[in-house]
Amino acid sequence: MDTRRNLYVAAFVGASLSYIFNVLAFTGTFDVFRWFVFAVVFLGFTFGFEKFIGWQTR
Repeated sequence: MDTRRNLYVAAFVGASLSYIFNVLAFTGTFDVFRWFVFAVVFLGFTFGFEKFIGWQTR
């Protein structure tokens, strides 16, 4: 379980940093609510994709 948690944290940190830098580069402003929505959707898709792969490899 620790490996899975580490992968989730690493993916979340990488995606969040990428999102923040891209938003700042292209718009010049940062909105915490939009970042929160991105984080929820990203983690949802990551979790869903992991479950889908697990279902396919059973």
